[in-house]
Amino acid sequence: MSDKSGEFGRSKISFVLIFAALLAVLLVLVLFYVRQSPQATSEAVSQVGLAQPAPQQVEQPGQDPAQTARQSEEAARRVLAGLEHFQDATERSMSYDEYDEMLTRLKADLNNTLPTFVSHNPSDDAFRQEVAAALRDYTAAGNWWKTRIRNSSVLNDADRDERVQPSWKSARTHLENAEKLLLR
Repeated sequence: MSDKSGEFGRSKISFVLIFAALLAVLLVLVLFYVRQSPQATSEAVSQVGLAQPAPQQVEQPGQDPAQTARQSEEAARRVLAGLEHFQDATERSMSYDEYDEMLTRLKADLNNTLPTFVSHNPSDDAFRQEVAAALRDYTAAGNWWKTRIRNSSVLNDADRDERVQPSWKSARTHLENAEKLLLR
């Protein structure tokens, strides 16, 4: 009889250990999913483009239209200044880490500044599209540069320059287009 009760006790302990292990795996998967969700959301937002004006920042009926126009123009000029500064930096010699850090700051600055650009002219959407296109070009150049670093046994600096220079040139074109739209 003692053999059967000992066997029953071991099988009960085995069942509890298996259940605890399954519960631990499930918990780890849930935590992994929860930690990944904010990153995935921010990546999805960054892939879609730059921030759009928040509903509370859109011109309210009681606001002075002249003041709103001045604030929008100032925001657009800050956006252009940030892009011009970054474009100038691409024409200097810098490391990938410096480029990546500057690009991260530029994205943050644009996402903070562009929502305050609340003008409602037809050319304003085109302005935003040109800014977003320039940022996409800078990001593409950075991604290629990172690829070159990861594959340094196959790719060299000439390969990097061959790929990033056209992206930077395209970004310069989008920047110039955005400047023209602002001057209209």
